[in-house]
Amino acid sequence: MRTKAPPVILLACGLLLAMTLAAAPGADNEAEARKIEGLLMAPCCGANTLALHESGAAHEMKREIRELLAAGKNRQQILDYYVAERGETILAVPPSRGFNLLVYVLPALALVLGPLVVWRALRRRVPTVMAQPSTAPPTLDPDYRARLEREVNQY
Repeated sequence: MRTKAPPVILLACGLLLAMTLAAAPGADNEAEARKIEGLLMAPCCGANTLALHESGAAHEMKREIRELLAAGKNRQQILDYYVAERGETILAVPPSRGFNLLVYVLPALALVLGPLVVWRALRRRVPTVMAQPSTAPPTLDPDYRARLEREVNQY
């Protein structure tokens, strides 16, 4: 036996589904706004990302990001907008081109060449051990040898 669901339950389910679908784009925009905030530096001091900063200028930028997302702009368009407005220093991660490429290349170069430089420096400082030590006794000056023998016999 199959019973029909009362119209009230169907209406409640439909309303719940509509609210969920209506809230989803806002939730996506909020998550995207937080990601963008992590990619931009705070405009007042540039010491932290926008996501971590609580100044008035940072709050203004956060509001502006949400407005741009609501207007249909994507992440790259928003980042391009801020770069055009404030320069590349607004980006938390510098683009990997031109002089900024050194930020990515130098650490790898240091990891590869660093141990080699240390090894070469240590190799030059540490004296090398003689390959074959001499087995012959050292030769002494005859005058010194005679004096040494006299002093040893005296005691």
